[in-house]
Amino acid sequence: MKGLGRTLRIILIVVLLALIVFSGYNIFKIIMNYHEIDVVAEEAVEKYVYVDEDDFPKVDFESLQATNSDVVAWLYIPDTNVNFPVVKGPSNYTYLNLNYEGNYSISGSIFMDIACSSDFSDAETLLYGHNMHNGAMFGRLKKFNDGKYLEAHKDVFVLLPTGETMKYSASVGKYISINDDVYTLPKYGDGPETLVLSTCTDDSSDVERFVLICKYEGNI
Repeated sequence: MKGLGRTLRIILIVVLLALIVFSGYNIFKIIMNYHEIDVVAEEAVEKYVYVDEDDFPKVDFESLQATNSDVVAWLYIPDTNVNFPVVKGPSNYTYLNLNYEGNYSISGSIFMDIACSSDFSDAETLLYGHNMHNGAMFGRLKKFNDGKYLEAHKDVFVLLPTGETMKYSASVGKYISINDDVYTLPKYGDGPETLVLSTCTDDSSDVERFVLICKYEGNI
C-alpha cells in the first residue's frame, strides 16, 4: 500500500507539473501574440507615416498599397492608439484574423464593411475592429463612453490615397444592439455624413456592440 501511495503521489506531481508547464506556455503565447500586435502597429506607422510642415501626419499610400492593394485609407484619432491602415476585403470575414499586410494575426485589421464605398462617399461609412484585451485595435474605443474623454478627443481623421483628409467630430460613444440601424447598409445621401467605428463588448456579447459615431465636418 505504501508503494501504491508513493506511486500515486509521483503521478500527481507529474500531472501538476505538466499543467503548470502547459499553462505557462499558453500565457507566454498570449503575451507574445499581443506583443506582435503592438510591433506590427508601430512598424506600420514607422514605415508609412510622416509628418508634414504643419505637424500633421501624412501617409505614403503608394508604398502601403504596394504592400496590400486592399488598403483604402488610414484612420487617425490624435492622442489615442487609433492610428491604423483601413482595409476593405472581398467579404466582412477576410480581415478578421489577417493584419493589414495579409498575414495571420489574432487582432485582424481595421476594415470597412463591404457594403460601403471605398472612397468614404456614402452617407454612412462603417468600420470594424477587434476589442483586444490589451487595448490594441479598437480595444480602447469604449473610453468614448465617458463624456469627458469624448470631449477631449473629438477630432477623427480619415486620410485617403487621393491626398485628401476627411475630418469628423466624435459625437457619441455607446452600446447598441446588433440590430441597430447603423448596421443597415448601404446608406446613400448627397455625400458623407457619418463615420461609425464598431467593436465587440468586453464580454463578446452576441447581441450588443460598442460604437463611436462621428459626424463629417469636411475635408482639410
